[in-house]
Amino acid sequence: MINTELLHTYLQDAINKLQSLITFTKDDIEDIKQAKHEAVFHRSILKTSAIKEFELAKGMIDQEILSLTQKHPHLKLAEILDEKANVLLGDMRSMLEELKSSNTHYARIVFAVSEFYTSMADKLIPREKADYKSRVEQSQLLRVQA
Repeated sequence: MINTELLHTYLQDAINKLQSLITFTKDDIEDIKQAKHEAVFHRSILKTSAIKEFELAKGMIDQEILSLTQKHPHLKLAEILDEKANVLLGDMRSMLEELKSSNTHYARIVFAVSEFYTSMADKLIPREKADYKSRVEQSQLLRVQA
């Protein structure tokens, strides 16, 4: 029997990190809908840390799988991994897909909010546009008198 307990630990740790990232992203989505931008900015520090922790856990998984295949070079990976490891790998894949979906949804919202604020700023203080006519639009709300 091949000992895969260490691999199980690393896989569970990675899954926990992914769950944290999913939760952070869902919280970001709710906060951005309510214009709680400070909470989103504060959470970005936590998300960065969780991403680094996930990358570390994934590196440990890769290292452990490599170690197992080197210890048992005559076996295929499917023969080395037990049922629990396969289930955990499947769970990790599902979590990665959920994280991707959540991040895609979040990115769409962020883009829409960014476009909204950019259009508001352009109406207040128009930017010079580099076009063939070289004209500057007048602000609809601000006028400068000298």
